[in-house]
This record gives sequence, C-alpha cells and structure tokens, in this order.
Amino acid sequence: AGIVSFIQRTNEIEGRMGDTVTIPYVKDFDMDVLTSVGASLTEKSGLYGTVQTTLKEAAATTSIPYADIDKLSDRLLAELEARFSKAALRAIDKYILDTLIADTNIPELDKSSESVKFDADWIAEALGKVAEKGKDLSPSDFVLVISPQMYVDLYKDIASSQALVYARPDVVRDGLVAEFMGVKIVVSSYLPEHDDTNHYLSAYLIHRNAIVFAPKRTLLVETERDTQARKVKLTGSYTFGIAVVDKEAICEIKTIATA
Repeated sequence: AGIVSFIQRTNEIEGRMGDTVTIPYVKDFDMDVLTSVGASLTEKSGLYGTVQTTLKEAAATTSIPYADIDKLSDRLLAELEARFSKAALRAIDKYILDTLIADTNIPELDKSSESVKFDADWIAEALGKVAEKGKDLSPSDFVLVISPQMYVDLYKDIASSQALVYARPDVVRDGLVAEFMGVKIVVSSYLPEHDDTNHYLSAYLIHRNAIVFAPKRTLLVETERDTQARKVKLTGSYTFGIAVVDKEAICEIKTIATA
C-alpha cells in the first residue's frame, strides 16, 4: 500500500496538468457535552475549508516489438498495465514526501545522532510531538513511512525485546510488521534526504487528515500501434492534486539511514 491509501481523499477533480484547482477538506472536531438535554449550543467554525494546488501528472511510456508479444502472449500487455498502476502510486508517494521535506514548518524528531536507523520508541515520541500541537492522538489514524533499512532495525528492536514479543507475538511468528502501536506502517523504496552530505533519510508520521489527495481520474493507459516499426507503444498517465492542510499533524523523523 502507498501513502495515498491512508490519507484524506476527495472526489475526482476537473482540470489538466498545470491547472490550479481548489480542493475541499474537512477537519476533526469534538462534540460538546451539554448540561441538559436541549441546552443551547455554541456554533463551531473552521470545520472545513479549501486549499489550492497545481495539478501534477505522473507518466511513463514504453514500446514492445510485435515479436515479443507473439512470444510472450497478450498477457504481457495486461501485466504491464498493472505495473503502470503501481508505478503511479510510487510516483505520488515520492511527490508527497518531496513536498514534506521542502516544508521547514513541519514538526521534527531529530534522531540523526543515534546509532540505529530506527527504534520502536521513536513511534511513541513522534506521536508525542503531534500531541504537543494539540492534535487528537488516535494512533490508528496515523501512517508511518519508513525505508527498508529502517524497517529492518524496527523489526530487530521488536524481536529482541521480550516485552514487545509478548505484546506482539505475530511480528516474530509472521515475520512482518504492518502495524505497531496502532500506527500503520508503509515501507517505501524512496524517502527524502534531510542531510545532503551524508545522504541521511527522513521517515514521516502522517495523520490521515493532514494531507488531501485529489485524483483527476483513474490511471489512463493508452496503446498505439506503430505498424511500420512493428511495435506497440504503451503510455500510462495519472493526473492528481496533493495539498498539505495540517502541518502540525505530521512529524518528520530524521535518521542515519541511507538509501
């Protein structure tokens, strides 16, 4: 799963790549406990809003000789189309992470002086950073985006702790950490660098309502036959908008992990 599977998603938007569009979003709020049934209410404000963003397009193209299609069957085209979909999700994730690393106002947890690439305790500390900003602390509403190196150290930390193994025996039994402390975990092949000299990477803890994802449409895969060159050209494209609506519901975790 990618980041877009765990963040706020709006209905399809209209526009072309490069257009500036308006994306609506809704914030969490608390209900009041009244002194008596039917008591008067104080109207809440700021429950929703809009933000403008520029539409982006992720795309790729390739050509397949007729001879290869004959040898590998038409299933090759179907498989390529499926890979286009996965590549589009990775491209969107990369764009989200690059947007976050470029924003200096996002809360951060600096662990770049530690000897490990990731530690289970850091998840709780990152949640604490968000809580300090007055945000609702429901771990199930968060996703943690880490690199393969960070994932290995996180797994080692959990597996080597008797208390954690007792609490989460499925981690050792199944050899997989998909969720920890209620937080969903996404392992990404790309994370941005917070240190250009040492190429150290940043992980991110993201609340589902902190970012809005607006797709223009589903993935478009176009097929064009070049009869003279005897090739089939496939082009996949995906147009989307991304907007950060609540920076304080995100925490950057600076680590010593590298790509």
